[in-house]
Amino acid sequence: MTGIVDNTKTDERKRWVELLHSCWMFHQQQVKEMSSPILGAEMTDEQLMHMAWSVSIQDAMALIQQMEAYGYFEEIEAEEDELSKPGPAG
Repeated sequence: MTGIVDNTKTDERKRWVELLHSCWMFHQQQVKEMSSPILGAEMTDEQLMHMAWSVSIQDAMALIQQMEAYGYFEEIEAEEDELSKPGPAG
C-alpha cells in the first residue's frame, strides 16, 4: 500500500449530488414558471408533478448526506480495498 488516499469515490459522489441539486433547481423553476398569475389558483397537474420530483430529489440528496455522516460509504470502500488484495493462493 502506498499510503495515498483515493478520493475518486468521494469526488464521484459529490458530482452526483451536484447533478441532483441541478435537477432539483430545474424542477423548482418549472413550478414557478407554470404558476398562475391569479392569486389563490390551484396548482396544475404538471406543477404538482414537478413539485413531487423536486421533493424526491431533495430527499435523495438528504439520504446521501445522512449515509455519509454515518460512515456507510467508508465501510464499503474499505471492503473493496480488502477484496482487491491477493489471497493466500496468490
